[in-house]
Amino acid sequence: MAPTPTHFLPDPVIHNILAFLPPKHAIRASASSKQWRSAWISSPVVSFDESSVPFKGPEFFDYADRSLELWLNRCHDDRFTMERLSLCADLVDEQSFSRFVQLVAVATTKRNFKVIELRSCSEDFWVLFNCASLWSLLFESKSLELLRLKSFGILMASSLVTTCSLKKLIVSCSCIDDNSLKNLLSCFPLLENLVLEYCFGFSELRVSCPKLRTMKVSYYDYSAPNVVIEAKNLRSFVYIRSLNTPGGISFLNCKLLTSLQIERVDFGPPDAIDEYISQIPLLENLAILDSGLTGTGSFQISHSNLKSLKIQYCWGLSKAEINTPNLCLFKYGGTIFQLSTFRYCSSGLLKAEVGLAMGSLEWTQWFWFIKLRNFLESFSKCKALTVHCYLQGFPEELKDHCLLPDPLYEVKHLNITNRKLPTADYTRLVGAMIELFPCVETLFLKTGFAKIFIEFGEDRSFSLNWQETINISDSDEQNRIFQSISEAIDDIVKWLSWTGKDIPNRTEDLHPHTLI
Repeated sequence: MAPTPTHFLPDPVIHNILAFLPPKHAIRASASSKQWRSAWISSPVVSFDESSVPFKGPEFFDYADRSLELWLNRCHDDRFTMERLSLCADLVDEQSFSRFVQLVAVATTKRNFKVIELRSCSEDFWVLFNCASLWSLLFESKSLELLRLKSFGILMASSLVTTCSLKKLIVSCSCIDDNSLKNLLSCFPLLENLVLEYCFGFSELRVSCPKLRTMKVSYYDYSAPNVVIEAKNLRSFVYIRSLNTPGGISFLNCKLLTSLQIERVDFGPPDAIDEYISQIPLLENLAILDSGLTGTGSFQISHSNLKSLKIQYCWGLSKAEINTPNLCLFKYGGTIFQLSTFRYCSSGLLKAEVGLAMGSLEWTQWFWFIKLRNFLESFSKCKALTVHCYLQGFPEELKDHCLLPDPLYEVKHLNITNRKLPTADYTRLVGAMIELFPCVETLFLKTGFAKIFIEFGEDRSFSLNWQETINISDSDEQNRIFQSISEAIDDIVKWLSWTGKDIPNRTEDLHPHTLI
Protein backbone atom coordinates (compact mmCIF):
# COMPACT_ATOMS: atom_id res chain seq x y z
CA MET A 1 0.00 0.00 0.00
CA ALA A 2 1.34 3.40 -0.99
CA PRO A 3 1.98 5.75 1.94
CA THR A 4 -0.50 8.58 2.44
CA PRO A 5 0.50 12.15 3.41
CA THR A 6 -0.42 11.40 7.02
CA HIS A 7 2.38 8.80 7.19
CA PHE A 8 4.94 11.58 7.12
CA LEU A 9 3.51 13.65 9.95
CA PRO A 10 5.69 13.94 13.09
CA ASP A 11 4.19 12.79 16.38
CA PRO A 12 3.72 16.31 17.83
CA VAL A 13 1.54 17.25 14.84
CA ILE A 14 -0.55 14.09 15.27
CA HIS A 15 -0.86 14.88 18.97
CA ASN A 16 -2.37 18.30 18.11
CA ILE A 17 -4.79 16.73 15.62
CA LEU A 18 -5.96 14.11 18.11
CA ALA A 19 -6.37 16.75 20.82
CA PHE A 20 -8.97 18.58 18.70
CA LEU A 21 -10.94 15.40 17.90
CA PRO A 22 -13.76 14.01 20.07
CA PRO A 23 -12.62 10.82 21.83
CA LYS A 24 -14.55 8.43 19.58
CA HIS A 25 -13.07 10.03 16.45
CA ALA A 26 -9.59 10.02 18.01
CA ILE A 27 -9.96 6.27 18.61
CA ARG A 28 -10.91 5.72 14.98
CA ALA A 29 -8.00 7.85 13.78
CA SER A 30 -5.58 5.91 15.97
CA ALA A 31 -6.57 2.71 14.15
CA SER A 32 -5.52 4.09 10.77
CA SER A 33 -1.86 3.11 11.11
CA LYS A 34 0.78 1.95 13.57
CA GLN A 35 2.24 5.45 13.69
CA TRP A 36 -1.11 6.99 14.63
CA ARG A 37 -1.73 4.25 17.17
CA SER A 38 1.65 4.93 18.74
CA ALA A 39 1.06 8.70 18.69
CA TRP A 40 -2.36 8.29 20.31
CA ILE A 41 -0.90 6.21 23.15
CA SER A 42 1.98 8.65 23.71
CA SER A 43 -0.20 11.77 23.50
CA PRO A 44 0.42 14.37 26.22
CA VAL A 45 -3.37 14.63 26.58
CA VAL A 46 -5.12 11.73 28.31
CA SER A 47 -8.88 11.97 27.85
CA PHE A 48 -11.66 9.51 28.66
CA ASP A 49 -15.27 10.65 28.14
CA GLU A 50 -18.02 8.09 28.70
CA SER A 51 -20.58 10.30 26.92
CA SER A 52 -18.54 10.16 23.69
CA VAL A 53 -17.69 6.45 23.43
CA PRO A 54 -19.88 3.36 22.93
CA PHE A 55 -18.62 1.74 26.14
CA LYS A 56 -20.86 2.34 29.16
CA GLY A 57 -20.74 1.53 32.85
CA PRO A 58 -18.11 -1.04 33.89
CA GLU A 59 -17.10 -1.54 30.24
CA PHE A 60 -16.11 2.11 30.03
CA PHE A 61 -13.83 1.85 33.07
CA ASP A 62 -12.33 -1.39 31.70
CA TYR A 63 -11.61 0.41 28.43
CA ALA A 64 -10.11 3.39 30.30
CA ASP A 65 -7.94 1.10 32.48
CA ARG A 66 -6.55 -0.74 29.44
CA SER A 67 -5.91 2.47 27.53
CA LEU A 68 -4.20 4.04 30.54
CA GLU A 69 -1.99 0.96 31.01
CA LEU A 70 -0.94 1.09 27.36
CA TRP A 71 -0.19 4.77 27.68
CA LEU A 72 1.88 4.30 30.85
CA ASN A 73 3.87 1.47 29.23
CA ARG A 74 4.55 3.63 26.19
CA CYS A 75 5.65 6.67 28.20
CA HIS A 76 8.45 5.28 30.36
CA ASP A 77 9.87 8.58 31.58
CA ASP A 78 7.83 9.46 34.69
CA ARG A 79 9.63 12.81 34.91
CA PHE A 80 7.84 14.00 31.79
CA THR A 81 5.00 16.43 32.60
CA MET A 82 1.82 15.73 30.64
CA GLU A 83 -0.48 18.51 29.44
CA ARG A 84 -3.92 17.34 30.52
CA LEU A 85 -5.89 14.56 32.16
CA SER A 86 -9.60 14.73 31.34
CA LEU A 87 -12.04 12.23 32.79
CA CYS A 88 -15.81 12.27 32.41
CA ALA A 89 -17.96 9.37 33.60
CA ASP A 90 -21.58 8.55 34.37
CA LEU A 91 -21.26 8.25 38.14
CA VAL A 92 -24.52 6.60 39.12
CA ASP A 93 -23.42 4.92 42.37
CA GLU A 94 -20.57 4.61 44.84
CA GLN A 95 -19.04 1.73 42.89
CA SER A 96 -18.66 3.81 39.73
CA PHE A 97 -17.21 6.67 41.77
CA SER A 98 -14.73 4.27 43.38
CA ARG A 99 -13.45 3.20 39.96
CA PHE A 100 -13.39 6.84 38.92
CA VAL A 101 -11.15 7.69 41.88
CA GLN A 102 -8.94 4.66 41.21
CA LEU A 103 -8.43 5.73 37.59
CA VAL A 104 -7.44 9.26 38.62
CA ALA A 105 -5.13 7.91 41.31
CA VAL A 106 -3.28 5.61 38.89
CA ALA A 107 -2.77 8.41 36.38
CA THR A 108 -1.69 11.10 38.87
CA THR A 109 0.68 8.89 40.85
CA LYS A 110 2.51 7.69 37.73
CA ARG A 111 2.67 10.99 35.84
CA ASN A 112 2.56 14.73 36.45
CA PHE A 113 -0.19 16.75 34.76
CA LYS A 114 -0.54 20.49 34.20
CA VAL A 115 -4.33 20.33 33.79
CA ILE A 116 -6.81 17.93 35.41
CA GLU A 117 -10.49 17.99 34.45
CA LEU A 118 -12.95 15.78 36.34
CA ARG A 119 -16.65 15.68 35.48
CA SER A 120 -19.72 13.62 36.26
CA CYS A 121 -22.13 13.31 33.33
CA SER A 122 -24.89 11.66 35.36
CA GLU A 123 -28.24 13.45 35.07
CA ASP A 124 -29.93 11.80 38.05
CA PHE A 125 -27.24 11.30 40.66
CA TRP A 126 -25.02 13.84 42.38
CA VAL A 127 -22.03 11.84 43.55
CA LEU A 128 -20.41 13.14 46.71
CA PHE A 129 -16.81 14.16 45.98
CA ASN A 130 -15.54 13.19 49.42
CA CYS A 131 -12.30 11.24 49.19
CA ALA A 132 -9.40 12.42 51.36
CA SER A 133 -6.84 10.34 49.48
CA LEU A 134 -7.89 11.82 46.15
CA TRP A 135 -7.79 15.37 47.51
CA SER A 136 -4.27 14.69 48.77
CA LEU A 137 -3.15 13.40 45.37
CA LEU A 138 -4.50 16.47 43.63
CA PHE A 139 -3.11 18.96 46.12
CA GLU A 140 0.35 17.44 46.38
CA SER A 141 1.02 17.70 42.66
CA LYS A 142 3.83 20.18 42.02
CA SER A 143 3.06 20.51 38.30
CA LEU A 144 -0.72 21.03 38.47
CA GLU A 145 -1.72 24.48 37.19
CA LEU A 146 -5.45 24.11 36.46
CA LEU A 147 -8.11 21.99 38.20
CA ARG A 148 -11.65 21.79 36.85
CA LEU A 149 -14.47 20.06 38.75
CA LYS A 150 -17.97 19.83 37.30
CA SER A 151 -21.28 18.35 38.51
CA PHE A 152 -20.26 17.02 41.89
CA GLY A 153 -21.42 17.34 45.45
CA ILE A 154 -18.20 18.57 47.03
CA LEU A 155 -17.48 17.83 50.68
CA MET A 156 -14.25 18.75 52.42
CA ALA A 157 -14.47 18.40 56.19
CA SER A 158 -11.17 20.11 56.94
CA SER A 159 -8.46 22.10 55.24
CA LEU A 160 -5.28 20.39 54.08
CA VAL A 161 -1.81 21.85 54.48
CA THR A 162 -0.39 21.56 50.96
CA THR A 163 2.31 22.87 48.68
CA CYS A 164 0.04 22.75 45.64
CA SER A 165 1.17 24.86 42.70
CA LEU A 166 -2.38 25.28 41.37
CA LYS A 167 -2.93 28.65 39.71
CA LYS A 168 -6.46 28.27 38.32
CA LEU A 169 -9.51 26.59 39.85
CA ILE A 170 -12.82 26.14 38.01
CA VAL A 171 -15.80 24.62 39.85
CA SER A 172 -18.98 24.27 37.77
CA CYS A 173 -22.54 23.12 38.46
CA SER A 174 -21.60 21.69 41.85
CA CYS A 175 -23.12 21.70 45.31
CA ILE A 176 -20.76 22.83 48.05
CA ASP A 177 -21.50 24.08 51.56
CA ASP A 178 -19.90 27.06 53.29
CA ASN A 179 -17.37 25.07 55.29
CA SER A 180 -16.27 22.92 52.34
CA LEU A 181 -15.87 25.99 50.12
CA LYS A 182 -13.77 27.72 52.76
CA ASN A 183 -11.56 24.65 53.22
CA LEU A 184 -11.20 24.13 49.47
CA LEU A 185 -10.01 27.66 48.78
CA SER A 186 -7.56 27.58 51.69
CA CYS A 187 -5.69 24.72 50.02
CA PHE A 188 -4.35 26.85 47.18
CA PRO A 189 -1.91 29.51 48.43
CA LEU A 190 -0.72 30.28 44.86
CA LEU A 191 -4.18 30.53 43.27
CA GLU A 192 -4.37 33.33 40.67
CA ASN A 193 -7.64 32.62 38.83
CA LEU A 194 -10.91 31.46 40.40
CA VAL A 195 -14.11 30.61 38.53
CA LEU A 196 -17.32 29.46 40.24
CA GLU A 197 -19.96 28.69 37.61
CA TYR A 198 -23.54 28.06 38.76
CA CYS A 199 -22.59 26.42 42.02
CA PHE A 200 -24.99 26.33 44.95
CA GLY A 201 -25.35 25.23 48.56
CA PHE A 202 -23.34 28.03 50.18
CA SER A 203 -24.64 31.27 51.69
CA GLU A 204 -21.39 33.23 51.82
CA LEU A 205 -18.37 33.35 49.57
CA ARG A 206 -15.36 34.72 51.42
CA VAL A 207 -12.18 34.88 49.37
CA SER A 208 -8.82 35.91 50.80
CA CYS A 209 -6.31 34.38 48.40
CA PRO A 210 -3.21 36.62 48.45
CA LYS A 211 -2.15 35.83 44.84
CA LEU A 212 -5.61 35.99 43.27
CA ARG A 213 -5.71 38.15 40.10
CA THR A 214 -9.01 37.27 38.36
CA MET A 215 -12.30 35.99 39.74
CA LYS A 216 -15.64 35.13 38.15
CA VAL A 217 -18.80 34.09 40.01
CA SER A 218 -21.88 32.92 38.12
CA TYR A 219 -24.66 32.10 40.57
CA TYR A 220 -28.02 30.52 39.77
CA ASP A 221 -30.19 29.73 42.76
CA TYR A 222 -33.19 31.05 44.65
CA SER A 223 -31.02 33.07 47.02
CA ALA A 224 -27.74 34.69 46.11
CA PRO A 225 -24.76 34.50 48.48
CA ASN A 226 -22.99 37.40 50.08
CA VAL A 227 -19.56 37.82 48.53
CA VAL A 228 -16.66 39.20 50.56
CA ILE A 229 -13.37 39.62 48.69
CA GLU A 230 -10.06 40.43 50.35
CA ALA A 231 -7.42 39.97 47.66
CA LYS A 232 -4.84 42.70 47.41
CA ASN A 233 -3.65 41.55 43.95
CA LEU A 234 -7.09 41.15 42.37
CA ARG A 235 -7.25 42.78 38.91
CA SER A 236 -10.58 41.59 37.48
CA PHE A 237 -13.90 40.54 39.05
CA VAL A 238 -17.09 39.38 37.32
CA TYR A 239 -20.36 38.64 39.13
CA ILE A 240 -23.22 37.24 37.01
CA ARG A 241 -26.80 37.32 38.20
CA SER A 242 -28.62 34.97 40.49
CA LEU A 243 -32.09 33.65 39.73
CA ASN A 244 -34.05 35.69 42.24
CA THR A 245 -32.76 37.61 45.22
CA PRO A 246 -29.93 40.08 44.58
CA GLY A 247 -26.76 39.40 46.51
CA GLY A 248 -24.34 41.76 48.22
CA ILE A 249 -20.66 42.31 47.44
CA SER A 250 -17.96 43.74 49.69
CA PHE A 251 -14.40 44.61 48.63
CA LEU A 252 -11.68 44.75 51.25
CA ASN A 253 -8.23 45.94 50.25
CA CYS A 254 -8.77 45.44 46.50
CA LYS A 255 -7.01 48.64 45.46
CA LEU A 256 -5.39 47.11 42.35
CA LEU A 257 -8.71 46.11 40.78
CA THR A 258 -8.98 47.52 37.23
CA SER A 259 -11.99 45.68 35.74
CA LEU A 260 -15.34 45.15 37.46
CA GLN A 261 -18.55 43.65 36.02
CA ILE A 262 -21.55 43.23 38.28
CA GLU A 263 -25.07 42.06 37.52
CA ARG A 264 -28.09 42.31 39.81
CA VAL A 265 -26.26 43.35 42.93
CA ASP A 266 -28.10 45.20 45.66
CA PHE A 267 -26.14 48.41 46.23
CA GLY A 268 -28.80 50.12 48.34
CA PRO A 269 -28.79 53.97 48.36
CA PRO A 270 -28.07 55.97 45.15
CA ASP A 271 -24.54 56.87 46.29
CA ALA A 272 -23.64 53.29 47.25
CA ILE A 273 -22.04 52.50 43.87
CA ASP A 274 -19.96 55.65 44.18
CA GLU A 275 -18.81 54.52 47.61
CA TYR A 276 -17.89 51.09 46.24
CA ILE A 277 -15.78 52.32 43.36
CA SER A 278 -14.18 55.11 45.40
CA GLN A 279 -12.35 52.32 47.26
CA ILE A 280 -10.90 51.12 43.94
CA PRO A 281 -8.68 53.99 42.74
CA LEU A 282 -7.20 52.16 39.69
CA LEU A 283 -10.54 51.00 38.27
CA GLU A 284 -10.62 51.44 34.48
CA ASN A 285 -13.54 49.28 33.26
CA LEU A 286 -16.93 49.17 34.97
CA ALA A 287 -20.04 47.30 33.77
CA ILE A 288 -23.31 47.55 35.74
CA LEU A 289 -26.10 45.23 34.63
CA ASP A 290 -29.55 45.25 36.23
CA SER A 291 -28.16 46.67 39.45
CA GLY A 292 -28.49 49.55 41.89
CA LEU A 293 -32.25 49.87 41.40
CA THR A 294 -33.59 49.34 44.88
CA GLY A 295 -35.27 52.30 46.54
CA THR A 296 -35.05 55.38 44.31
CA GLY A 297 -33.90 53.55 41.14
CA SER A 298 -30.91 55.85 40.72
CA PHE A 299 -27.17 55.89 41.18
CA GLN A 300 -24.17 58.21 41.13
CA ILE A 301 -20.76 57.48 39.63
CA SER A 302 -17.75 59.72 40.08
CA HIS A 303 -14.32 58.33 39.23
CA SER A 304 -11.29 60.11 37.79
CA ASN A 305 -9.56 56.98 36.42
CA LEU A 306 -12.53 55.26 34.76
CA LYS A 307 -12.04 54.75 31.00
CA SER A 308 -14.92 52.42 30.08
CA LEU A 309 -18.46 52.44 31.50
CA LYS A 310 -21.28 50.07 30.53
CA ILE A 311 -24.82 50.36 31.93
CA GLN A 312 -27.40 47.90 30.61
CA TYR A 313 -30.68 46.21 31.52
CA CYS A 314 -31.33 48.76 34.25
CA TRP A 315 -34.93 49.22 33.17
CA GLY A 316 -36.01 50.81 36.46
CA LEU A 317 -33.36 53.51 36.20
CA SER A 318 -34.86 56.96 36.77
CA LYS A 319 -31.78 59.08 37.46
CA ALA A 320 -28.07 58.77 36.79
CA GLU A 321 -25.35 61.25 37.66
CA ILE A 322 -22.01 60.45 36.05
CA ASN A 323 -18.74 62.36 36.47
CA THR A 324 -15.92 60.54 34.67
CA PRO A 325 -13.42 63.01 33.15
CA ASN A 326 -11.21 60.34 31.51
CA LEU A 327 -13.95 58.19 30.00
CA CYS A 328 -13.15 56.85 26.51
CA LEU A 329 -16.04 54.43 25.96
CA PHE A 330 -19.64 54.59 27.17
CA LYS A 331 -22.34 51.99 26.49
CA TYR A 332 -25.94 52.31 27.64
CA GLY A 333 -28.94 50.07 27.11
CA GLY A 334 -32.37 50.90 28.45
CA THR A 335 -35.17 53.40 28.12
CA ILE A 336 -35.10 57.19 28.06
CA PHE A 337 -38.62 57.67 29.34
CA GLN A 338 -37.69 57.13 33.00
CA LEU A 339 -34.27 58.74 32.73
CA SER A 340 -35.00 62.15 34.20
CA THR A 341 -31.37 63.24 34.72
CA PHE A 342 -28.26 62.15 32.93
CA ARG A 343 -25.05 64.11 33.37
CA TYR A 344 -21.42 63.46 32.84
CA CYS A 345 -18.30 65.56 32.78
CA SER A 346 -15.92 63.99 30.32
CA SER A 347 -13.63 65.92 28.04
CA GLY A 348 -12.04 62.71 26.80
CA LEU A 349 -15.18 60.82 25.77
CA LEU A 350 -14.44 59.31 22.36
CA LYS A 351 -17.09 56.68 21.64
CA ALA A 352 -20.66 56.31 22.88
CA GLU A 353 -23.08 53.47 22.10
CA VAL A 354 -26.72 53.83 23.13
CA GLY A 355 -29.42 51.17 22.79
CA LEU A 356 -32.87 52.60 23.44
CA ALA A 357 -36.18 50.83 24.00
CA MET A 358 -39.28 52.76 22.93
CA GLY A 359 -41.54 50.99 25.39
CA SER A 360 -45.29 51.26 24.77
CA LEU A 361 -45.01 54.80 23.34
CA GLU A 362 -47.60 56.27 25.68
CA TRP A 363 -46.50 59.68 24.45
CA THR A 364 -46.92 60.83 20.88
CA GLN A 365 -44.06 60.14 18.52
CA TRP A 366 -43.01 63.76 18.27
CA PHE A 367 -42.67 63.97 22.06
CA TRP A 368 -40.50 60.82 22.02
CA PHE A 369 -38.32 62.37 19.34
CA ILE A 370 -37.83 65.50 21.45
CA LYS A 371 -36.87 63.29 24.41
CA LEU A 372 -34.45 61.41 22.17
CA ARG A 373 -32.83 64.61 20.95
CA ASN A 374 -32.42 65.95 24.49
CA PHE A 375 -30.97 62.63 25.63
CA LEU A 376 -28.46 62.50 22.77
CA GLU A 377 -27.36 66.05 23.53
CA SER A 378 -25.39 64.58 26.43
CA PHE A 379 -23.16 62.85 23.86
CA SER A 380 -22.82 65.74 21.41
CA LYS A 381 -19.08 66.12 22.09
CA CYS A 382 -18.14 62.52 21.41
CA LYS A 383 -16.33 61.72 18.18
CA ALA A 384 -18.39 58.61 17.37
CA LEU A 385 -22.00 58.01 18.37
CA THR A 386 -23.86 54.72 17.83
CA VAL A 387 -27.63 54.57 18.39
CA HIS A 388 -29.73 51.37 18.36
CA CYS A 389 -33.46 52.07 18.32
CA TYR A 390 -36.66 51.97 16.26
CA LEU A 391 -37.17 55.38 14.71
CA GLN A 392 -38.72 56.26 11.37
CA GLY A 393 -37.58 59.86 11.06
CA PHE A 394 -39.04 63.27 11.82
CA PRO A 395 -42.69 62.97 12.89
CA GLU A 396 -45.11 65.04 10.84
CA GLU A 397 -46.24 66.82 14.02
CA LEU A 398 -42.82 68.46 14.33
CA LYS A 399 -42.93 69.78 10.77
CA ASP A 400 -46.49 70.96 11.02
CA HIS A 401 -45.86 72.92 14.22
CA CYS A 402 -42.36 74.17 13.35
CA LEU A 403 -41.02 72.40 16.41
CA LEU A 404 -37.90 70.91 14.87
CA PRO A 405 -35.31 70.38 17.64
CA ASP A 406 -32.07 72.36 17.67
CA PRO A 407 -29.24 70.65 15.78
CA LEU A 408 -26.24 69.04 17.48
CA TYR A 409 -23.17 70.26 15.63
CA GLU A 410 -20.23 68.44 17.25
CA VAL A 411 -20.93 64.78 16.41
CA LYS A 412 -18.67 63.73 13.50
CA HIS A 413 -19.36 60.00 13.12
CA LEU A 414 -22.86 58.56 13.50
CA ASN A 415 -23.94 54.90 13.39
CA ILE A 416 -27.66 54.06 13.44
CA THR A 417 -29.08 50.53 13.83
CA ASN A 418 -32.79 50.19 13.11
CA ARG A 419 -33.56 46.63 12.01
CA LYS A 420 -37.32 47.14 11.77
CA LEU A 421 -37.15 50.26 9.62
CA PRO A 422 -39.33 49.91 6.47
CA THR A 423 -37.50 50.64 3.22
CA ALA A 424 -40.03 53.40 2.47
CA ASP A 425 -38.73 55.30 5.52
CA TYR A 426 -35.00 55.11 4.74
CA THR A 427 -34.94 58.61 3.26
CA ARG A 428 -36.92 60.12 6.15
CA LEU A 429 -34.54 58.67 8.72
CA VAL A 430 -31.39 59.69 6.86
CA GLY A 431 -32.81 63.18 6.41
CA ALA A 432 -33.74 63.40 10.07
CA MET A 433 -30.28 62.37 11.23
CA ILE A 434 -28.52 64.80 8.91
CA GLU A 435 -30.73 67.68 10.03
CA LEU A 436 -30.17 66.74 13.65
CA PHE A 437 -26.40 66.27 13.15
CA PRO A 438 -25.59 68.69 10.31
CA CYS A 439 -21.79 68.49 10.65
CA VAL A 440 -21.55 64.71 10.58
CA GLU A 441 -18.69 63.41 8.41
CA THR A 442 -19.78 59.76 8.17
CA LEU A 443 -23.24 58.26 8.56
CA PHE A 444 -23.77 54.50 8.73
CA LEU A 445 -27.30 53.04 8.71
CA LYS A 446 -27.92 49.34 9.34
CA THR A 447 -31.43 47.95 8.82
CA GLY A 448 -32.88 44.49 8.51
CA PHE A 449 -32.31 44.48 4.76
CA ALA A 450 -29.43 46.84 3.99
CA LYS A 451 -26.27 48.62 5.14
CA ILE A 452 -25.85 52.18 3.93
CA PHE A 453 -22.67 54.23 4.33
CA ILE A 454 -22.49 57.94 3.49
CA GLU A 455 -19.29 59.99 3.69
CA PHE A 456 -19.31 63.78 3.42
CA GLY A 457 -16.51 66.02 2.19
CA GLU A 458 -15.58 69.42 3.58
CA ASP A 459 -17.75 71.07 0.91
CA ARG A 460 -20.63 68.70 1.91
CA SER A 461 -20.33 66.71 -1.30
CA PHE A 462 -20.87 63.05 -0.53
CA SER A 463 -20.26 59.47 -1.62
CA LEU A 464 -22.76 56.71 -0.88
CA ASN A 465 -22.12 52.96 -0.78
CA TRP A 466 -24.58 50.28 0.17
CA GLN A 467 -25.01 46.54 0.50
CA GLU A 468 -28.20 44.51 0.65
CA THR A 469 -28.45 41.91 3.44
CA ILE A 470 -31.68 40.17 2.45
CA ASN A 471 -31.99 36.65 3.85
CA ILE A 472 -35.29 35.37 2.44
CA SER A 473 -35.77 32.07 0.59
CA ASP A 474 -38.72 33.31 -1.47
CA SER A 475 -37.07 34.68 -4.63
CA ASP A 476 -40.07 36.81 -5.61
CA GLU A 477 -40.20 38.46 -2.20
CA GLN A 478 -36.43 38.94 -2.26
CA ASN A 479 -36.62 40.66 -5.64
CA ARG A 480 -39.44 42.89 -4.42
CA ILE A 481 -37.46 43.99 -1.34
CA PHE A 482 -34.33 44.48 -3.43
CA GLN A 483 -36.24 46.76 -5.79
CA SER A 484 -37.67 48.77 -2.91
CA ILE A 485 -34.18 49.22 -1.44
CA SER A 486 -32.86 50.43 -4.81
CA GLU A 487 -35.68 52.97 -5.00
CA ALA A 488 -34.97 54.11 -1.43
CA ILE A 489 -31.28 54.60 -2.27
CA ASP A 490 -32.24 56.70 -5.30
CA ASP A 491 -34.47 58.84 -3.08
CA ILE A 492 -31.65 59.34 -0.56
CA VAL A 493 -29.29 60.43 -3.34
CA LYS A 494 -31.89 62.89 -4.65
CA TRP A 495 -32.54 64.27 -1.16
CA LEU A 496 -28.83 64.70 -0.43
CA SER A 497 -28.20 66.31 -3.82
CA TRP A 498 -31.05 68.77 -3.28
CA THR A 499 -30.13 69.73 0.28
CA GLY A 500 -26.44 70.02 -0.55
CA LYS A 501 -27.03 71.75 -3.90
CA ASP A 502 -24.40 69.43 -5.24
CA ILE A 503 -24.15 66.04 -6.86
CA PRO A 504 -22.83 62.92 -5.17
CA ASN A 505 -19.36 61.70 -5.98
CA ARG A 506 -19.40 58.81 -8.46
CA THR A 507 -23.18 58.61 -8.62
CA GLU A 508 -22.88 57.12 -12.06
CA ASP A 509 -20.83 54.26 -10.57
CA LEU A 510 -23.21 53.43 -7.74
CA HIS A 511 -24.32 49.82 -7.85
CA PRO A 512 -26.67 47.87 -5.56
CA HIS A 513 -23.80 45.56 -4.63
CA THR A 514 -21.18 48.20 -3.90
CA LEU A 515 -19.51 46.97 -0.71
CA ILE A 516 -19.06 49.17 2.30
